[in-house]
Amino acid sequence: MNKKTNDIHIGILPGMADLYNRLCPDLSGDLVKTFNQEILNLKADGIKFTLGSLACTQEQVKAECKKFLKKEVDLIVIALAPYCPSGVLAPALLNIDIPILLWPTQTMFELEPENYDLSIILLNHGVHAVQDLANTLRKKNTNFGIIHGHWKQDDFKEEFVNWAKAAKTIRSIQKANPVQIGGHFEDMLDLQIGSDAFIGRLGTKHTEITLDEFYKIFEAVEDKQIKECVKDYRASFEISDDLKEDILNKAARGEVALREVMEKYKSSAFGLNFLELCNDSRIAEPLHVAGSVLMNKGLGYAAEGDWVTAAFVYAMQQVFDIASFSEIFSVGYADNRLVLKHWGEGNYAMAKEKPKLLSSKFADVHDAEFAIVDFEFEHGQITLLNLNSTPDGEGQIITMTGEITKDNLSKVDGPRAVFKPDCQDVRKLLTDYAYNGGSHHLALVKDNATVVAEKICRLAGWKYISL
Repeated sequence: MNKKTNDIHIGILPGMADLYNRLCPDLSGDLVKTFNQEILNLKADGIKFTLGSLACTQEQVKAECKKFLKKEVDLIVIALAPYCPSGVLAPALLNIDIPILLWPTQTMFELEPENYDLSIILLNHGVHAVQDLANTLRKKNTNFGIIHGHWKQDDFKEEFVNWAKAAKTIRSIQKANPVQIGGHFEDMLDLQIGSDAFIGRLGTKHTEITLDEFYKIFEAVEDKQIKECVKDYRASFEISDDLKEDILNKAARGEVALREVMEKYKSSAFGLNFLELCNDSRIAEPLHVAGSVLMNKGLGYAAEGDWVTAAFVYAMQQVFDIASFSEIFSVGYADNRLVLKHWGEGNYAMAKEKPKLLSSKFADVHDAEFAIVDFEFEHGQITLLNLNSTPDGEGQIITMTGEITKDNLSKVDGPRAVFKPDCQDVRKLLTDYAYNGGSHHLALVKDNATVVAEKICRLAGWKYISL
């Protein structure tokens, strides 16, 4: 199973008022040449373009949108060089699931008044078409993004790619088909947002896997599959001397079973409730290793049954190549630092050294022993992102930027790091985070993801908070 980053597929929909077909019959041909050239100008690694047919009527716009839906594009760019009225474009865009970006396209870069004539105007007056359409979509509560600029500007391609990444994030959450094993952690209410309005509008559907169903799959795993999985563990991890062979085999059985669940439900994300998994005497395996391995393969994970954050982590992996689940555990008030940690699950693609497999125990309803993944996150700039909801059930993303320091947390185990936020006052940071409704589950992404996060919120109609 490999769910690493896929290409971002962009559909370009050029629009033009039908009037121009009568007044300027050659203009449509010029537009096709223009947009083919624009695609060449915007060519970038990981971006795939589909140029739609020039649309001049409501019926043509609807037909092109249907084609884009069938092709499963991640973003529809409404490209307007001449004018096209909102009444032609808007009806097809009001209830479409694909993110929309408005682009007043121009061949003209520099305005030269002495040369500004009708031939230039024809390919360079889409700006008021975008204003018309943006006004109409806003009144209809339809979300969209806008990009102004010319390909000759140094930052234009980067801006365009960031919009594409934002759209890919939304589409990845929509398509994640997350599964949940063990339900939600009892009474942990900040994560139980699957029924909120913004999730319903996204259309993301999750599947609850009962422990009985999982146990049947777990029990049916063959010895050959376990041996192959253990062989991979020995290649990927440093195995602790005190980790018994039967515990290692149990971890492998859990991973194979989880992979089969994911494949059965065509899922790319999973929320696991360790408490229910450990307290079921038939399983007694929290799937920490399985969760870490599948994150390493590009899938999305979150603890405590949080399938929403799991889908978000998956989407971050699709866009930023590597992301992990994490939590803020402790606060260093004296030096404005935080401990990021979890029990035994993390994406070890971000480990600074070869990860280890250690033995761990949990005693609640009965004693359970199992393997966990142990590593420290590598040093460097990161962004912590929280996807949650507002009091009225709308979506929101909160971001915090900073640096994973070179400090070692040598006396604790599991995935962990010392995080130095860019915000110099950790008290203010955490206070603002709480007042803004941040929950305790986070996606951890390398580098600065704030520009893309803000664009995700624009396209989805969510609230964005940068701390």
